[in-house]
Amino acid sequence: MNTPSYSHFLRLARITLIFVYLVIIAGSVVRVTGSGMGCPDWPKCFGHWIPPTNVSQLPPDYQNIYRVQGHPIEQFNAWKTWTESLNRYVTGILGILLALQLLLAFRLRKTQASLFRLTLIPILLTVLVAGLGAFVVLTNLKTSLITAHMLLSLLILASQAFIVFRASNSQKIKASTSGLKPLLIGILLLTLIQIILGTEVRSRVDVLLKTFDEGARGNILPEVGRVFYNHGFFAWTILILNLFAAFRIWKDKEVYQAVKKIVWALLCLFLLEIGAGATLSLFALPVYIQPVHLLLATVIFGLQWLLVMKVSREHKN
Repeated sequence: MNTPSYSHFLRLARITLIFVYLVIIAGSVVRVTGSGMGCPDWPKCFGHWIPPTNVSQLPPDYQNIYRVQGHPIEQFNAWKTWTESLNRYVTGILGILLALQLLLAFRLRKTQASLFRLTLIPILLTVLVAGLGAFVVLTNLKTSLITAHMLLSLLILASQAFIVFRASNSQKIKASTSGLKPLLIGILLLTLIQIILGTEVRSRVDVLLKTFDEGARGNILPEVGRVFYNHGFFAWTILILNLFAAFRIWKDKEVYQAVKKIVWALLCLFLLEIGAGATLSLFALPVYIQPVHLLLATVIFGLQWLLVMKVSREHKN
């Protein structure tokens, strides 16, 4: 099918997928800059849709007015307030794109009923993420809620990528893939666990930063505990399993070159990801590397999910 409406839907679905990544990046920037409480209320920011730029725009007792869990908030910081606000704006744009995607899918429902149903999934997940985001603020950045927020974001990414995959009639893997699908699914699940462990590491670092001197940042990671070492162990395990899967795919001469390029990209991204992790560990957690670390992880997750979808398509044909 290549009608104008279908082409518009596919183009919008791809743009929406890009915005899912932008939302994840924006959330990461909020975390590493400590801007999660830059707006102590939700959905407004200090009672305004357009956040203030100066403390003079707030009432004198704003720290008590916007108390969180009974405690006064920190002093106003325009940078943190706008960082959190921009994160909310990007998420809002994503919500609009998802609504437009649903509208276009509704117009195609007579011939693409399953595609219309699929577009409901990321919308429902985004509503959950938005609601959870409100609870994150109300609970003063509770660690378990932050982890759940990240997990839901990855589910939105997976569901939107699946919509793009289905709509684009993507080329199947074409090859003797016996045993490859369970391997790829296992790697994908391990990557998901790895990202969750990374979120836990980051949360514990945030807590420790409140008690450590800025000059002692390099000594924080050993204090994180077992979760930090598990995070490193999973990284090497996933790399080894990906090398094994890559060997399985490369040795089959009938596999499409496009699929082999995905495998090459995955291995290159893994090397960059391990390099970013080593940089964080060896150079006292440089702030600018942390969003890169998460971005690489989510791109890896997306490419692994793409391989799983391609292999699943082969098994159905």
